[in-house]
Amino acid sequence: MAGPLALAAALVVTGLVLLRLVDVLLLIFGAVLFAILLNAIAAPLRSRTPLGRIGSLVAAVIVTGLAIAAILWAFGSKLDSQLASLADMVPRAWDGFQARLSRSTLGALFLRELDALPGPSGGWLSLAPRVAANAASGLAATVIVIFAGLYLAFHPQTYAQGLVRLFPRDLRARALEILAAIHDALKRWLLAQLLSMALVGSTTALGLWLVGAPFPIGLGVLAGLGQFVPVIGPMAAAVPGLLVALAAGPQVLAMTAGVYLVAAQLEANVITPLVLRKMAALPMAVTLFAVLAMGVLLGPLGVLLATPLAVVAYVLVKMVYVEDVLGDRPEAPTVAAKPFWRRRRGP
Repeated sequence: MAGPLALAAALVVTGLVLLRLVDVLLLIFGAVLFAILLNAIAAPLRSRTPLGRIGSLVAAVIVTGLAIAAILWAFGSKLDSQLASLADMVPRAWDGFQARLSRSTLGALFLRELDALPGPSGGWLSLAPRVAANAASGLAATVIVIFAGLYLAFHPQTYAQGLVRLFPRDLRARALEILAAIHDALKRWLLAQLLSMALVGSTTALGLWLVGAPFPIGLGVLAGLGQFVPVIGPMAAAVPGLLVALAAGPQVLAMTAGVYLVAAQLEANVITPLVLRKMAALPMAVTLFAVLAMGVLLGPLGVLLATPLAVVAYVLVKMVYVEDVLGDRPEAPTVAAKPFWRRRRGP
């Protein structure tokens, strides 16, 4: 009797500890994503050059750093000034929008209902000082994710083998196969997502520049970043652009709304079918509910990482529950997966 009680108590304590450490666990998952990205960039170098695994990773880090430096050198000054001006203009555009709404009965009713929603005192735009106050902690978390991701990228076998050793001996081969499948699914999703972000951000910036909307580069960057969180992210990224365009006049507002509509249709009908569905098969309904669930359970960081977490859950349900528990395995036998850190080893 003492054995089951001790096991139950241990499970409860473990659950409480994990609940308290949820932010740390999410940062660890972010570091894993960064390590997967570095390995994905290094893979072509590793297969096409005489560089080994470590050499290709060093080259990938250098290439990534140089690419970021080149982008900042080319667009950094404009991006910085436009984002600063955008941050100053959006609150004023929102005040003007509220003033226009308050002139009508329906508009005034909408504003009263909006103010009645649960949120921070002083209105929803009072979130801006809180976001600014948390910028330092966000920067520190980013630095931790980058350095932890570097450790994981350069020494994946240490951490992967340590994780696999937590399982009984007869389950370690299957655990390694599942771990390799999760790695491949996250790599495909990450590459597809980055390509989608780049395409949507660049097309939005170009479209806003062509119609003469204010701050096209800054708004394009926001549109690209918004693609990381499906459905909710693009909608939220469009709000600052529409508010700024509203302040510039109805004609600019109409053309700006048209740009965002075209970008949304391009993403839904071109980018998603040709890129995302071929590289990361995850149903859109699953993605949407994952974003909502992670937002409720884990907060803003959970929303940010909801889609890759859903990818991991999708692979686990498919391989652990459907294949192992229910016995519904694919007809063609799956080739035993090699550890991802041993694939295509260079000289």
